[in-house]
Amino acid sequence: MDHRLLKYMQSVERYQKGLDALSEKWNLLTMLGKMSNTEMDMNDTRCAFETLTAELLDKLGAEILKKTTSEMEAKAQVAVDIVIRNLFERTADIGFLATDDDIRAFLLNTQTLPADEVARHSLREQRQALKNRFKEYVAKYSVYSNIILTDTRGFVVAQLDERNAITGSTDPLIKEALGTSAEYVEVFRHTDLVPSAERSLVYSYRVSRSSRDESENIGVLSLIFRFEDEMEGIFKNLISEKEWMEILLLDSDGYVISSSDTNHIRLGVRMEKVLDEPYKIVRFAGREYLAKTCATKGYQGFFGLGWYGHVMVPLEHAFEKAPHPYESITADILDTVLKYSSLFSAELKIIPQKADQIQKELDVTVWNGNVQIANSKASENSFSKSLLNEISKTGYQTKKVFEDSISNLNQTVLSAYLDDARFNASLAIDIMDRNLYERANDCRWWALTSVFKEKLSSVELTGDDLRELEAILRYINNLYTVYSNLFLFDRSGTILAVSNPNEKRLVGNKVDEGWVEESLKMSDSQRYSVSHFYKTPLYDNRYTYVYSAGISDPLSEEIVGGIGIVFDSQPQFEAMLLDALPHDKEGNRLEGSFALFCDRQKNIIGSTSSAYAVGSRLHVDDGYFLLEKGSGNSGIVELDNDYYVMGLFTSNGYREYKKHDFYQNDIIAFIFLCIIKRSDLPQVCSIVNHYQPCSYPSVQGSEETVDISTFYIGTKFFGVESHNVVGSLSHQNITRILGSDANFLGVIGTKEGGTIGVVSLNELLGMPSSYNPNVDELIVLKSSRENETKFAIVIRHIKDSPEIPLRCIKSYSGSLAGVSPLTKAVVVPDEGSVRGEMLSILDIEAIFKTLIKKREKLSGVDGVNVKR
Repeated sequence: MDHRLLKYMQSVERYQKGLDALSEKWNLLTMLGKMSNTEMDMNDTRCAFETLTAELLDKLGAEILKKTTSEMEAKAQVAVDIVIRNLFERTADIGFLATDDDIRAFLLNTQTLPADEVARHSLREQRQALKNRFKEYVAKYSVYSNIILTDTRGFVVAQLDERNAITGSTDPLIKEALGTSAEYVEVFRHTDLVPSAERSLVYSYRVSRSSRDESENIGVLSLIFRFEDEMEGIFKNLISEKEWMEILLLDSDGYVISSSDTNHIRLGVRMEKVLDEPYKIVRFAGREYLAKTCATKGYQGFFGLGWYGHVMVPLEHAFEKAPHPYESITADILDTVLKYSSLFSAELKIIPQKADQIQKELDVTVWNGNVQIANSKASENSFSKSLLNEISKTGYQTKKVFEDSISNLNQTVLSAYLDDARFNASLAIDIMDRNLYERANDCRWWALTSVFKEKLSSVELTGDDLRELEAILRYINNLYTVYSNLFLFDRSGTILAVSNPNEKRLVGNKVDEGWVEESLKMSDSQRYSVSHFYKTPLYDNRYTYVYSAGISDPLSEEIVGGIGIVFDSQPQFEAMLLDALPHDKEGNRLEGSFALFCDRQKNIIGSTSSAYAVGSRLHVDDGYFLLEKGSGNSGIVELDNDYYVMGLFTSNGYREYKKHDFYQNDIIAFIFLCIIKRSDLPQVCSIVNHYQPCSYPSVQGSEETVDISTFYIGTKFFGVESHNVVGSLSHQNITRILGSDANFLGVIGTKEGGTIGVVSLNELLGMPSSYNPNVDELIVLKSSRENETKFAIVIRHIKDSPEIPLRCIKSYSGSLAGVSPLTKAVVVPDEGSVRGEMLSILDIEAIFKTLIKKREKLSGVDGVNVKR
C-alpha cells in the first residue's frame, strides 16, 4: 500500500506512537539485561517485536484502505447503475406512449387547418384534453417534468408545461427521431425544447399515422426527464450528512454532469477517470483526494450514453469512519468468528499467533530469570529482580497494545463485510421499490387507455371487440415483460380478455378477491389496488402480487371494470436479489451468499436460495423485523448450524410510491454470506481462556518471604519454591523408552549429553494425561537431596514468579481429606482482597517418592534419573 496514507489513519497513528514508545523502552531493557547478573539477552524479543510492529501496522493500514476504497467503488458503481436502470424504463415509456391513440388522433386533426370557429374551438378542446392526458401521465410517471408533441417540422402542437411554453424546435433530434431505426432517441445536452436549462435529458420518438402502417410519420413525441431531481435522490441515499464523500456522474468524456455538492464541484469540470486501479490519489482545487471511477454494468443490454460513477474523498477525512459497532453480536459468536472465519486471510490470522508467541517467549525469559535469581546468592539480585519486573510490566503493556491493535484490525475486516452486507441489502430494496413503483404506474396508466374505456362501457362486447382488447393487451405485455399476464375484467369481476395466450382458460372466470372489489370502487385515477403476496391461480398457483386499477366510462366516469397485471414475481425478485449479492473482482457471486425479500411477518417473498423457498418463513430474531422504514442493520447470525454475516434494510418507497400514496407494505431485504461452516469448527476448543485470575498477598516491610514459581497443569493452578526449579522448556520432543506410560512419558536430552525423565502429574491429579509439544511446556525440577536429582513435569503453561510472605503459606498433611498427596501447602490471600484462584504448592519430595514407588514396579529401567 501507499505508506503516505498512514498519516491520515488516526488509529494507525495512535498505535504507531504507542509502539514507538515501547520500542525505545525495549531497547533500554535489552541493554540493561546484558548488564545484570542474569545475563538476559532480550535482543531476539526486541527484534521480533519490531518486525511484528511493522507487519501489524502495515496490515491495519492496508485493511483500513481496502475498506474505504471498497465502499467508494460500491457507491460509484451504484450511482451510475441505479440511474441506468431507471433510464432503461424510460426507453420503454417513449416507445409505448408514441403509439397512444389519443396522441395520434390529435396530430391527425392538426394536419388540417380549422375551417371555422367551431372547428377551432373543437381543436382547442382536443388540445386541452390531450394536455390533461399528459398531466395524468406525469402524475403517475413522476420522473418527467414535461411532455412535448411537435409535428414533423418541429412546430409544437401540444405541451404539458405552459409556464415554460415553446412554439417550436429546430433541434436535430426531431429529424433523428423521424428517421432512426432504433426504438428511441436519447440525448443529454442543451436543447431548445428546454431553452432555460444548460443540459436536459430527453427521450424522443416518432408518431406514425397508423399502428399498422409506420411508413408515414405525422409527428414527434418528447419526454423531458427530471434528471437533477433523480440524481439528488440517488445521492441522498448514498451519502449521509456527516460524510465527506463526493459522488459525481461523469459523461463519456469525463465531464461532470451531476454532483452531490455543486458548491464544491461544479458541473462541466473534467475529472480524471480512475478505472483500472482500486484507487488513485488525485489533486483537485488544491486538495488531495482518493478517487475511484466505475463504468456502468448496464441493464438488460442497455448502457445509456456511456456515463460513469465517480467518487472522491479528501485524504484527511478518508479514514474517519469508525468500525462497525457489535452490539447485536454476542461475545461468543464474535470470538468464534474472529478465530475461525474464512473472512480472515492466513496472513491476518498469523499476526495474533506471532504476538502470542513473542509474549510466551518473554514470559519464559522472565520466569526463568526469576528462577535463576532465586537460585543465586549474588548481591545484584535486587537490581535483576527489578529489571525482570520492569521487563514483565513492559511485556504486558506491549501485549495490551498488540491486543488492541489486532482487535482493531479484526474489527476493520469484519466491519467491512457487515457494512457491505447492509449496503447490498439497501441496494436490493431500492431496486425493488423502484421496480414496483413502475408497476403501480403501469396499471393506472393502462386503465386510462381509450379503447379499454370505450369497450368496457359498451352494453355488449362482440367477438371483434374482445379480439381487439386482447391484441392491445398482448402488445403491451410484449413491451413490458415483467408481467406473466395482463387481463381485463368487467364490473362483476369476470375476466374478459388476457394478454397471455396460455392463460385463455381464465376468460369467463370471476375473480372474487378484495383487490378486485377495491378497484371497482375507485373514483380517483391516481388510486390503484395491490393484492397480498399470495398463492393464486392467476400465477399458476404460485405466490405473487397482482396490481389493479379501475376503468371508468369516458362520459359518466362510472367504474365499468378494471385491469389486472400479474407481476412475474419469482424470476423478477430473484434477478433483483442476484444483482445485489456480493461479487468478487471477476464478477462471480461470492460462494455461500444468498438473498431474500421478506415481509414483517417473516414470510419470504423473494429468494435466491432453494433452501429458503418463497412462501416459507425466515427464522431470525424478531427484532430484525421491527426496523423503522428506510433503516438498516447488520450482524452475525446462526442459520442451520452455520454462521453468516447478515445485512438487512427496510423499504422506504420511491418518490410518491409507499411514501405519499395510500399503499403501505413494508418489505425487508436480507443479504447473507456464510463465514463459518459448523463442520469447519474444531471439536475441542482450547482451555487457555478458562483460567481464573489470582490474587497474591502483599509483602509487608521486611518480613520473610519465599519466591514461588507458578504454572498451570491442565486448568489447575500450582506453584513450587523457585529454588527447586531449574527452568522452563518449550517445544520439546519426548523420546519414549521401555516402561513409558501415562505417568512416565519418556526422556528428553540435555545440553550436557545426558537425559532427564519426563513425567505427567495429570493422572495423579485427576486429569487426563497428554502431551502436545506445540501447546504444552515442561519445567525441570530438582529435589532437595544432595545429588539434586532432576526430572521434568508437563505443564500447560507458566504464569509468574511472585514473592510470597511466609506467614501466608499454610502447610498441611498430604493425608488430609480432599487434598492431593502431591501438594503440601496453600497460599492464603490477604483478608479483604479479591478472591481469585487458589495457589497450591507442590511437594517436590512427595512427587519424588511417588515416582520412585512407580519405578520400583519396573526393573532394569534407570533412564528416569530417579535413583535411591
